[in-house]
Amino acid sequence: MDAGALVRAFATGAPVHAVNFHNTPRHRAAEYDRELAALAERFVAATEDDLATYLATGDWPRRRPGVVIALYNGYRNNFDVVRPLLEKHGLHGWFFVASGYVDCPPDEQLAFGAAHALRTVKDEYPDGRYALGWDEIRTLERAGHVIASHTRSHTRVALDDAAALEAEIVGSQADFVRELGHPVRAFAWLSGGAYGENPLADAAVDRAGYEFLFSNFRIQRLPGAPDLRPGA
Repeated sequence: MDAGALVRAFATGAPVHAVNFHNTPRHRAAEYDRELAALAERFVAATEDDLATYLATGDWPRRRPGVVIALYNGYRNNFDVVRPLLEKHGLHGWFFVASGYVDCPPDEQLAFGAAHALRTVKDEYPDGRYALGWDEIRTLERAGHVIASHTRSHTRVALDDAAALEAEIVGSQADFVRELGHPVRAFAWLSGGAYGENPLADAAVDRAGYEFLFSNFRIQRLPGAPDLRPGA
C-alpha cells in the first residue's frame, strides 16, 4: 500500500488506528519515510495515556485522530532504520519486543529466529546481532517511544498450557522489570485471543500486571487498570 492509500484507508471510522511493522530492512527506508510522513500530516501518535483515556471513557483526548505505530518482535533494524524516521516526523513508535529474542546471544539469533517465526535479512548485520539490545531499548524509552511485550519467545502458546502461558506472559514482564526497572503497560499476543476468552490466559495477563492487551482484532484495557471515568 502506498502512503496516500494508507492515509485514505484511515480517513473514516474510529478515532484511533494501528499500523503494524515487523522486519524493517534498510533497503525499504525510503518507503517507510513516505508512509510515516503521510501519517504525520493527518494523525497524532497515540500515547499510552491517550489510549487509556479513550478505552476507559470513549473520548479521544486529542484534536487529531490517533495512530498506534507498532513495531513487532524486537528487530535491530527497527532501531536503526525506523526510529530515526519516526523522530524526523515528530512521531513515536510502540516497540513490541519478544524479550527472549533480545536475551539470545548474537551467535544464536539466526537459529532462534528460524525456530520462532522471526524473519531476518541474511547478512544484514555481519556481527550476527539481529535483535534489539537492552541498551537500545532503554534509549528508545528515554526518547519517548513506548516499550511493550510481545511474549518472551514469539511462540504460539497452547491456551491450556499453564506453564507455557506463565513463561511467555509473566516471564516476559519479569524480563522488562529486570532491565528497565519497571513493568511495561502493553502486551501483544502472537495470534492470541481477546481477554475474556480463556481463563488461564486471562489469569496470566492479570498476574503480569499489563494494562493493555493487543489481540488479533482488538485492543483492550484490562479490568485491573485504574478507573479513569469522570467522578470515579
